[in-house]
Amino acid sequence: MSQNQPQTQSIITQVTPDGGGASGALLGQDGSYIDYEQYNEEDTLIHLNIQEKHYYITRTQLMSLPESLLLCLFPSGVFMDRDGQIITNLTPDDEVYIPNFSTECFEYIMDVYNQAHTDYLNFPVNEIFNRKGTNGSSSGGNNFFNFGSSNNSSSSQESEILHEKPGIIVLREDLDYYCVPQVSVEYPEGSSDMEKEELLHNLMVQIKLAAGSHLLKQTSVFLGLKSSNRAKKPTKSNQVDGTKSSTGTVKLGSAEQHLMDMLCSSGFKTESVWGNRSQEMDKTVISSLSLCRLANETTQEFRDAVAVAKAKYDDDQKSIASTMTNDTSSNMKLTPTPSRTDVKRKSRLSVFSENVRSRSRSRNRSASRQRANESPTLYELVPKPDINTKLLLFWKKPARKCWWGQELVDLEVDFPAIFENDTLTIFPDNSKIQKLKVPVKIHIRRVWTLELSVIGIQ
Repeated sequence: MSQNQPQTQSIITQVTPDGGGASGALLGQDGSYIDYEQYNEEDTLIHLNIQEKHYYITRTQLMSLPESLLLCLFPSGVFMDRDGQIITNLTPDDEVYIPNFSTECFEYIMDVYNQAHTDYLNFPVNEIFNRKGTNGSSSGGNNFFNFGSSNNSSSSQESEILHEKPGIIVLREDLDYYCVPQVSVEYPEGSSDMEKEELLHNLMVQIKLAAGSHLLKQTSVFLGLKSSNRAKKPTKSNQVDGTKSSTGTVKLGSAEQHLMDMLCSSGFKTESVWGNRSQEMDKTVISSLSLCRLANETTQEFRDAVAVAKAKYDDDQKSIASTMTNDTSSNMKLTPTPSRTDVKRKSRLSVFSENVRSRSRSRNRSASRQRANESPTLYELVPKPDINTKLLLFWKKPARKCWWGQELVDLEVDFPAIFENDTLTIFPDNSKIQKLKVPVKIHIRRVWTLELSVIGIQ
């Protein structure tokens, strides 16, 4: 894209808190300053302050995000300033303050949606693949995701929407955990109840921090499903088709297995990891987010597969043409004519069989020549993606699932204490700090939120 069009390329822009640079300008992704007055002609520009990082985004861009993400950005459902006051009449001069959202997560969201929108504008499926669409060809627009455009998708069949438009599976996990040390605690002699409470509080702070670090390292998306209380117990030598199932294997419940199968058939992998995972400050809460592109015809992977298949088809056609040329040259050579005596010796059935084979070869050569002049259709080159249409149940309708799990782990903490015979003896003297491995049972509550976002459909 040309350098004189940074405003259509940059979906989020960040400026320094002191507003360095030109007055009334914002910093684009290429480092140049952009005059935002052009944004105000059609849409309201919103100034976001996320943990003292500043971004500019239009109202259309922001409101085009799915509901599950908007509720994370604005839990109260309104724009609020730094003082916690509701902004009733929003202008570009107002600063929308978002104190409890990760800037890395916000930029991750914008990167994924920017790529999906770029694919929607630059690689319309029905045009680049010469595929007959159900709602006409795609057309670009000045809107962020082209939501609110003049395209009328009411005539599109729901099953075809998942093939024609970029889709994003929004999967979010909110994890709360509770720590229960599996030890007896002893305090110094003569300690008051207040001193005991303070020592225990300090110990629990260290344990909760260690548990948070332990859980943050678990980046696998589907680990939570496999560690739920329902799936915790491994299968026990059950007879299946005359064979015994291996012990220690986690068996998911039917609902969990269907959910995992649906996600893995739509773009996720069994080994997928969270795109963003972070712990809230001073809380035993871990938030994870994965934005997975729907594995359909709009992805770069599909376009690459088509390119490879097309190149192989072209090579095969060249080989066929070369073979036919060689066969023609061979047929033009003089061959000895059998004598009439030899012809008489052939039975009528033999002559009839030769005539049939000759006509069959002629038809095949004719069909090959006709096929060489016609390009194969899209799905003759590559298989049509098999997309689970149940995903449409989550389009603009976030669904939630909650379950509990638990882990028994040895957490390493730095604390003034001695751990012997399952008893933790605490000292008030910080000079006796040492590394301890404390057995802790972690009770985990997970809430999954699943939503489908389709780019280019209002």
